Amino acid sequence: MAKLSKRFAKKAFSNLKIIRVYTFIGVSLFLALSSFGQKHATISGLVKDTTGTPLGNIRIMAAGSRESAITGIDGKYTLHVASEVPLKIEFRYLTILQKEIDIDKLTPGQVFQLSDVVLPGNFDATGVTITDSSRRKNRYMEVINPHNYEYIPNVSGGIEGTIKMLAGVSSNNELSSQYSVRGGNYDENLVYINDIEIYRPQLVRAGQEEGLSIVNSDMVQNLLFSAGGFEARYGDKMSSVLDIHYKEPDSFALRTNFSLLGASGEVEGASKDGRLKYMVGVRYRSSKYLLNSLDVQGDYQPSFVDGQAYLSYDITDRLRVSYLSYYGNNYYLSVPQSETTQFGTATQAVQLVVAFDGQQILQYATYLNGLTFDYHPNKKNDIKFITSFYTIDESENYDILGAYQLQELNNQLGTTGFGKANYTFGYGEFLYHARDSYYSTIYNNEVKGFHTLNDKIDVQWGIKFQHEHVEASLNEYHYIDSVDYSVPQSVDPRTGLRTVLNVNSYLYSRLSGDWNRYMGYAEGTYRIMPQYNSYLTLGARGNYWDFNHEFLLSPRAQFAFEPNADFNRRVIMGGYDDSIQKKSIRLRAATGIYQQPPFFKELIAPDGTFVPGIKAQKSAQAVIGSDVTFKMWNRPFKWTTEIYYKYIWDLIPYKVDDVHITYLGNNNAIGYATGIDFQLNGELVKEAPSWLSLSLLSTQQNLIGDSYVKTDPVSGKQSTVYPGFIPRPTDQRVRFSLFFQDYLPKHPSYKVHLNLVFGSGLPFGPPGTLNVYGDTLRLPPYERVDIGFSKLFWDRSKQKSNIKALKYFRSIWFSIEVFNLLQINNTLSYLWVQDVNGGEWAVPSYLTSRRLNFQLELKF
Repeated sequence: MAKLSKRFAKKAFSNLKIIRVYTFIGVSLFLALSSFGQKHATISGLVKDTTGTPLGNIRIMAAGSRESAITGIDGKYTLHVASEVPLKIEFRYLTILQKEIDIDKLTPGQVFQLSDVVLPGNFDATGVTITDSSRRKNRYMEVINPHNYEYIPNVSGGIEGTIKMLAGVSSNNELSSQYSVRGGNYDENLVYINDIEIYRPQLVRAGQEEGLSIVNSDMVQNLLFSAGGFEARYGDKMSSVLDIHYKEPDSFALRTNFSLLGASGEVEGASKDGRLKYMVGVRYRSSKYLLNSLDVQGDYQPSFVDGQAYLSYDITDRLRVSYLSYYGNNYYLSVPQSETTQFGTATQAVQLVVAFDGQQILQYATYLNGLTFDYHPNKKNDIKFITSFYTIDESENYDILGAYQLQELNNQLGTTGFGKANYTFGYGEFLYHARDSYYSTIYNNEVKGFHTLNDKIDVQWGIKFQHEHVEASLNEYHYIDSVDYSVPQSVDPRTGLRTVLNVNSYLYSRLSGDWNRYMGYAEGTYRIMPQYNSYLTLGARGNYWDFNHEFLLSPRAQFAFEPNADFNRRVIMGGYDDSIQKKSIRLRAATGIYQQPPFFKELIAPDGTFVPGIKAQKSAQAVIGSDVTFKMWNRPFKWTTEIYYKYIWDLIPYKVDDVHITYLGNNNAIGYATGIDFQLNGELVKEAPSWLSLSLLSTQQNLIGDSYVKTDPVSGKQSTVYPGFIPRPTDQRVRFSLFFQDYLPKHPSYKVHLNLVFGSGLPFGPPGTLNVYGDTLRLPPYERVDIGFSKLFWDRSKQKSNIKALKYFRSIWFSIEVFNLLQINNTLSYLWVQDVNGGEWAVPSYLTSRRLNFQLELKF
């Protein structure tokens, strides 16, 4: 015990020294770099029309400056401007100047409150319609301003890096952009970009193979997120919806970003008359730098490239056409050479040494083209037509041969051979083989409408046709040989002799098909008590798939109530309302049926058998939540609480390895998920938004009619065991995350960003078994701390300089990030090997270790 205490103290002291060293290096470096004077002021206020209704989507800017602000759905804005110079503040809608206000010189650091600005123009054609529609659509969703959190230090990066920090969202793999929500798996989340649904790759097994997510965070204007209880207008999945909208730029801008993990560039602009708007983004990413920190050493050649464009054109004041195009090519080559992994306990330390031969090649390409016509005949009506064509082409080929040794390590502190191998007690070989390909095209046509009937009622509806073509060829097997004893084998019961050599697991499948889906929804929202800003939304979805001839009807309802609406201001993450003077409360509830029709992976059983009769998984959900908005330390905060319960039937059990999901091919289970989520958003440090979240979850399932025979080791008596409810693979009981920002008091351009995550262990069990009730073990907790130090060297809207070269830049930003600051070995999964006695050993596969990253961002 004394040795263990000494070892623990030594490790804790070492981690403390590491934190102090990195903090010292980061702060010292930034303070040593040359900085520019911080000469800026801030203007904030409210924009409304002649009726007193707040106006959204109004752009505010100082004449001669490219920096601007856009009013939110509550009509509020905050604009950073230069100080010590006269200002002319412009208010524009669709690039059309609506009003100008002259302001005298402001002093550095001054916060100027501009009295309410009334725009007398006529916005009935499009302006008020778009604003009002957006305001109504956001009643039940969490509104996130991604630009306030674009510098979160995390490996996966992008919008998903932010989503994984929210309450109810879980991810135990920093290399993956995938996430699970409230007990659901990766396949249960809806993602939309400009109303076009996005699909996941189907063959990807590991997070390190994923490459780039289709969402380009440089192009995002805003996003909405719901962890459950979403409206009928959203699709047929059981867990969450992420609704992303790209920017509508009104002036030219160029943004580039460079780091040790890749590079990106984005250009945007608009025509002189403001009718044409465009954005083009390209990205390159290579995770080789991160993969070299894994236990498996070898030649990693990942290359992930994509490009996308978004164009919109106002044909008339009432008709807009937009086009979204995407191409992504993700290539992953791995040639493993050796692996040395140490694991075990203080009393038995073990080391696995593997020599590899072979390689893995994964390539998947994604194509997307979407065309949208948005027609606003008047203020009260909006009709949209969307057509899209989505293609996924994937291939996976690998032959990996490994020869391994299991060694016991000397764990006696102070001895000569401490940490060295005492002896080898296990030998063996394994072979992994795959020749997989997947190709699909998904074609969509959709029409949707929004109509305001009167001041209290509005209606939404939509119909959608989707055609899918799928071709897949799967051929996989795994083989294990331990000291010339191949397992598993067939044994002749008469002679006891081994007769047939079997592979450990085998999958062979061929699938080709064309099928159609027909979908539609209708919902109405009624403003019950206007004085309390209370809304009731009732709706339903219909879905029919001609492959299994199953018709699904999903009624849903949402309710929101604000007892003190006069004081309530929506607190968007990073966009708080400084006028809040007293606590306000918003209560909400949602319930409904959420059903998920099968796609591709649900149709394939673990042995490759095609399952044509598989049905949709179904759930009944109830959510009750509250938002409490208040001021603390004279700064705004929002405390969110949500309690939820899901009952699931026709459930398809599955097993997870890394991010690869294997469905068991039957709707033979029922289940549930229940829990509570807490989230606090606020300025722990003034003008530096932060948040923390805590989630408590229990999700279990019961396979109908399952049982197994258990033999008593002493008496030899056998008995039948009925497992009943058992944890699902996503049963993460506790999840905590914290994102914290701070800056030097007299130098706000020097910032620190801290990202901390803790998640309790997930269930797992031995491989090669389809009995999910064998997953009785738990992975170690997922613990991770990432930290970043950033410096804004130049911001043209806030600073002046005599350096001529700086006139070409809007801003220059640099950061140093330390991933996995505490060097924690997080376990992703296990490799199961055998010793000479036939005993199985679970060898942990660790995620990435500590890495240092640099980023440079230039905006023109």
